[in-house]
Amino acid sequence: MGWIGVDLDGTLAQYKSGQGSAIGKPVPQMAKRVTTWCKEKKEVRIFTARAETLKGRRDVERWLKDNGFPALVVTNIKDSDMSELWDDKAIRVVKNSGQPCKGCAGNSQFHHTESQSFLTNC
Repeated sequence: MGWIGVDLDGTLAQYKSGQGSAIGKPVPQMAKRVTTWCKEKKEVRIFTARAETLKGRRDVERWLKDNGFPALVVTNIKDSDMSELWDDKAIRVVKNSGQPCKGCAGNSQFHHTESQSFLTNC
């Protein structure tokens, strides 16, 4: 099946602009989903820009442990074994087309104002 990538800030952990390097509280629904996947023996990796540095990876690993998650790989590298990516910033693209999917069309940061908030329904 491959591994499931889960973004940290804004997906697994709450994130507010200006919070700096602090990691927010777990997002309950996503935390439950990740825990369920782990119990089902699915491979979950935390896919975050914080993994760019050793300190960043260690901070995320400590946060995971402190919040009751099992030990998970923390990475910023996507490979061909990744089957899904759960991320608050992703715009889904129709395979081999370069076109955003119907639910994401028009929701790029380049096509809306900073004050607009949206959810896609792919």
